[in-house]
Amino acid sequence: MILKLNNQEFIDTDKPIDISIPMHDGPDAVLAWYGEPIKLEPVMTERFIGDVSKGGAVNFRNLFMNPHVNGTHTECLGHISKEFVSINKCLKTFHFEGVLVSVNPQDENNSDGKTDRIITKEILKQSVSQLALSKDLNVLIVRTLPNTEDKLSFNYSNTNPTFFTKAAIEYVNELGIEHLMVDLPSIDREEDGGLLIGHHTFWNYPENPQFHKTITELIYVPESADDGTYLVNIQITALENDASPSKVTLYEIQS
Repeated sequence: MILKLNNQEFIDTDKPIDISIPMHDGPDAVLAWYGEPIKLEPVMTERFIGDVSKGGAVNFRNLFMNPHVNGTHTECLGHISKEFVSINKCLKTFHFEGVLVSVNPQDENNSDGKTDRIITKEILKQSVSQLALSKDLNVLIVRTLPNTEDKLSFNYSNTNPTFFTKAAIEYVNELGIEHLMVDLPSIDREEDGGLLIGHHTFWNYPENPQFHKTITELIYVPESADDGTYLVNIQITALENDASPSKVTLYEIQS
């Protein structure tokens, strides 16, 4: 189906670019934060078999998972707030204009002897400046390089993944971005003493909480998608929690 955005532009809804990492219980599932793969277990009682392969009438499985651990997820400021805040209440619209940029993080030595891979304001600004930004832009999708398919099955736990500096997130806010998407387990350093400076800066919490803004982590943008502007669709479950598993698709905007 062809959907017209205005008199000059359109998108083909039959050609989505899925940038989500599927959640599954296989040994090659993506993981973060020292968690375990999801568990899919059929309900088995004396009177009921929830597995067709074992004689049941239907497959009827319990699911155990953590959105932050097991794949692509979208979170709201409830992730860091003392108050209970739900992504289902915060995310009210689901189609946005977004821009995809590819960045090369830089190495920086830190005080504990590790080498950090960081995304700075300057790195972001250089990538963004190469694109024509619309005044309606409200999604920033950041693809880190190198962009290998290992991201689909990598265990990020205890690997000190790439993260954003505070100045970089301040720059994201300056751009008016309401929805930030990254192919990382977090925009913050894996071990930062619980500060989560990037999250607090993006949501301006607790000074002036931005309830409408979201962060989507653990995406994977295929190489076939060029940097540039897209129509972005965020799909979440109707789950009252700080985060939800999400499916995010991009659509090329064509003239």
